[in-house]
Amino acid sequence: MATFQVGAVSVTEIVETDMPVPVTLAFQGLDGEADLVGTLRDRYPAALFTAGGDPLLVFRSHVLRTPSSVIVLDTCWGNHKERLLDPYAHRLDTPYLERLAAAGTDPAEVDYVFCTHLHQDHVGWNTRLVDGAWVPTFPNATYLFVAAEYEHFSTVPPGTHGHDSFADSVLPIVAAGRHRLVGPGFAIDDTVRIEPLPGHTPGHSGLHVTSGSQEAVFTGDLFHVAHQFARPGWHIVSEHDARQATETRRALLARYADTRVRVVPAHFALPAGGYLESRPDGYGYVPA
Repeated sequence: MATFQVGAVSVTEIVETDMPVPVTLAFQGLDGEADLVGTLRDRYPAALFTAGGDPLLVFRSHVLRTPSSVIVLDTCWGNHKERLLDPYAHRLDTPYLERLAAAGTDPAEVDYVFCTHLHQDHVGWNTRLVDGAWVPTFPNATYLFVAAEYEHFSTVPPGTHGHDSFADSVLPIVAAGRHRLVGPGFAIDDTVRIEPLPGHTPGHSGLHVTSGSQEAVFTGDLFHVAHQFARPGWHIVSEHDARQATETRRALLARYADTRVRVVPAHFALPAGGYLESRPDGYGYVPA
């Protein structure tokens, strides 16, 4: 568990689980550059990698406490969910709720839940199993779904990624009347707004936090591994539109490099994120 500040906004991570991911197996678009995986790794913080050199993917939520709201960003895999397409996440039984409590957050006090996108590892704890039914984990929260994202996942066919999680982690929220469909740029409150980052999924978005002189952008799954700072065309196999995602990565890198805007990818093993630096070959990343 780690906590950091963005001006008056406090941010606490809640970790569910983690796993290593071999770049050459999980990514496409390397185009004959697979031999650079180790070379590029060496320019980034060692904390991002396992002892064997693979990037470590962390599945976490961030709890943002602003002057006016409590916001949960992404909700990991969830417990007791049928995930036959993801065996490592099938019927998990993790102490996520206990960790949330240890961080001082009562699910009933959460005002908003925002999922950067509706992949199964970002919506799972939207709901929990009670007496055989899926009910909202955060009973008083408004769950914010980007409209384009919701529309896309509502059409995912059975037997493919995203169908089961939409059924057990999104539709029960709708049935309970706890959701709101929003558009790009929606302001959650005076300090937090949704920042569109399309490509990984059609409505994929991050959160942009501005408080006083400090800023942070939570980038969801725009970046899975630090290698993508140097090679934005390398994309994970689950990318919906690799061309669009690559363009979005390039635009964000150019916008925030050499600034004091904190960049916080969802899965990096640096919970407080870091700062981008321009380099002759891609970008560096300095822990915050």
